[in-house]
Order: sequence, then C-alpha cells, then structure tokens
Amino acid sequence: MTQAVGTNRTDTKKNIRLLELTQSVCPACLDVIEARIVVKDNAVFMEKTCAQHGPYSTYLWPDEEHYRWMKDFKFPHIRPQSNLPVLNGCPEDCGPCTAHQHHPRLVELELTQRCNLRCPVCFMAADDNQTHVETDLSLADIKKQLVKIMDQCGPQTSIQLTGGEPTVRKDLPDIIALCREIGFSAIEVNTNGVVISRNLNYLEQLAASGATGIYMQFDGLDDDVFKKVRGANLLKDKLQAIENCRRIGMQIVLAMAVIRGINDEQMGKVLEFGLKNRDVIAGVAFQPAFGSGRFEITDKKPLTMGDAIYELSEQSNGLLSPYDFWPTGCSHPLCDATTYILPQPQGLVPMSRVINVQDYMDHFNPASPQGSVLPDIADTMYPDHEPGLSILIMNYMDAMSMDLKRLQQCSMTVAGKDGSQIPFCSYQLTNIDGLKRSELA
Repeated sequence: MTQAVGTNRTDTKKNIRLLELTQSVCPACLDVIEARIVVKDNAVFMEKTCAQHGPYSTYLWPDEEHYRWMKDFKFPHIRPQSNLPVLNGCPEDCGPCTAHQHHPRLVELELTQRCNLRCPVCFMAADDNQTHVETDLSLADIKKQLVKIMDQCGPQTSIQLTGGEPTVRKDLPDIIALCREIGFSAIEVNTNGVVISRNLNYLEQLAASGATGIYMQFDGLDDDVFKKVRGANLLKDKLQAIENCRRIGMQIVLAMAVIRGINDEQMGKVLEFGLKNRDVIAGVAFQPAFGSGRFEITDKKPLTMGDAIYELSEQSNGLLSPYDFWPTGCSHPLCDATTYILPQPQGLVPMSRVINVQDYMDHFNPASPQGSVLPDIADTMYPDHEPGLSILIMNYMDAMSMDLKRLQQCSMTVAGKDGSQIPFCSYQLTNIDGLKRSELA
C-alpha cells in the first residue's frame, strides 16, 4: 500500500516528513525490503532497514518542491509484450514480467567483455584485449538475440552496441550490418572513442554498414579529469574522434560520467563545447556516477540527477534553469530529465521557453527514444530549424537508491543471452561489495 504524496505525515521525534512508501533492496544482501521516501531539511532521502544488516539512509534529491514537480509528470506509455509470470516480484522476475509497465525504447547488446582501457569508474566487468576472447558473442548468437529483440520490441527500438568496448571487435561492421538486415534503423555504438580516433577507416566501415550514431564517453575538457576517471590522458583522442565523426558525417552524443569533486564543475564547459560543435554533436548525456560494479562512491552525499540539474543550470551562464529540464517520459519521471537547446531568431533557447508543458504532452511520442523526445517534437513543430543540442541527465539506481516502483517503469534494457530484456539498473545491480545477486546465492 502506498501513502499518497503530500499527506505531510511527520515523525515528530526526528522531524522527518513521509512522502511515499515503496520497496527497495538491502545494500548488503540485496533482499527486497520496505523503504520510505522522506523529507529532511527540504532534501529528499530514502530510508530502509534490513532485519539482518540494519538501517540505511540515502540522499536522493536536493529540493522537495523540485522533486515533487518532476515526479508529478504523467505520460502515456506502451506496455511491453511479455508473458513471463510474476513469481518472486522485482527485481528477480525481470525479463520483463507482466508487472513491468514500459515497453523497451533502447536495448543494449553486449558484444564483448574485452576493453582497451581500465577505467576506475567502470561499472562493467570489462577486461583487457588478451583475455575473455572466448566469451565474445558469435555472429550466430548475435543474430539470434537481434531476432528476439525484433520479435519482442519491434523495429522502432533503438539498438546500442556496447561491451566492454565494442570497437575491439574487428567484425563490428558485420554486426551493424546484421542489425540492418533484421530491420533496425537506429543503431548506436557505445565507445570510449580510442579506436575511432586513431583509425578513420574503421569508423568509415561502421558508417557504411549502417551505424547511425556514436555514443562516446567524454568526461571533461582536460587530461587531469580523464586520468582520474578513465585512467589515461585521453582528451586528444576524444577530440580527434569528434573530428573524425565530423569528417564522415556521423552524429555523436557525448556521455559525461559526473563525479562530485572530480569533474562536476566542468559540466558547464562540456555543455558549452557541445553547443559550439552541434554540427556534429547531437547531444550531451550527463550521468551522475552510481555505485555498481567495481566503482565505489566514497562521498556520503552522492551526486544525484537533481544535483546535476541545479549545478548545470548554475554553470550555464543563464541559459538554463532547473525547471527547464523535463522528464523524458520514457521511464519513471525521476529516471531521466531532458531539455533541447533550440536555435531561434533571438539566439539559443531551451525548448521549455518556446513550448509549455501542455504542448509537450500534446506532441509527446511514446515511441521516441530517451534522447530524442524533445528533438522529435522540435522537428515536428519547427521542421526547418537549425541543429540544436539535446541535453539528457540520467538517474541510475544502485543498491542504496533502488526504488522498485521506478524499476517497473524502465524502458532501457539489456538483452540477456536467454532472450530476456532486463532493465538496465536491475542488470547492473550489485551489493556494496560489488557482488551481483547470482553471486550471493
């Protein structure tokens, strides 16, 4: 049973106000436990207690009013095609089961566990090029997975080819061609950019095979940041990868892993860089780091999507305000926020200054992928507009912040080898020691 938001129920002993009841997991054993979303000193927290491992409190959002405003957006959505019964409930039945509420809009397909970097912030089980070659999916297995994705999700679903580092596979062009052959039209390569920066011919092969975009890690604008976040001085490679994409006409989205105290002060610089290069950069995705895999957040107050919204607004030189970011509507309204910087006669302005929320709802397309919701609306309402810049801020969940209500509305899935579609945050879920549920059994 869920208490309605706004009941103002208060624990007088601690001056904690209850907003909502939900379910979460214990960060130690990953068992499902009850959780409370509460307000303390105007900030939003999750509180929960495991009978075996005790209480946990997790900071979620910097401002109650803004949290409520985001959460209250309501969008139409398409339910997934699923016949998997609800047996043990979230997150054990993810596949998805019949309780899942949102159709996948983006499916990640892991092609390899190999990687040519060893990033300290990586949440993947990636390794170097010399090992785990035998774990790479064969072309035959990839084709089987793609056919299952097509059957379950349809041709409008975006495919993101990922890993590990997918560009370590020499047959990546063949894999992209397979995606095209089966009927997918939106095919994105998730990469660190090293290979495509140093091998223009390889990038040209990806484009010729049918890749429609590059999704590249881009964590700041100096080598000190890359050394801390990616373990190497990579700025030169990143800039060359962007230039190579420009040369062949391939759009690119920059993905910034944002970590408090390391590179959060560079969000505004990355935004400005994206705006200056929007002839090739279609969007910037800001991804506050979350504690899964081998990455451990040491700060007691993690950087959340709400923090990123406020900090980016402050760093935008007046271009943005926190209320210019609207939920994408692809998943739960607290899972991701977006705006689109639209060229207008008076200059660059966020879409929220051009259309209102009702316009957004009237033109909302439940089939648009996460980063394309507002650009698709802009193309409909302003078909002759110059290239703008899509801004996406993600709110991934880990064992501390996991909210099973949000998980049931996830539309970003990872393709399982058995043909399942597993919500991203469920797939990446580990306990505070970096162990997955299967490793705790």
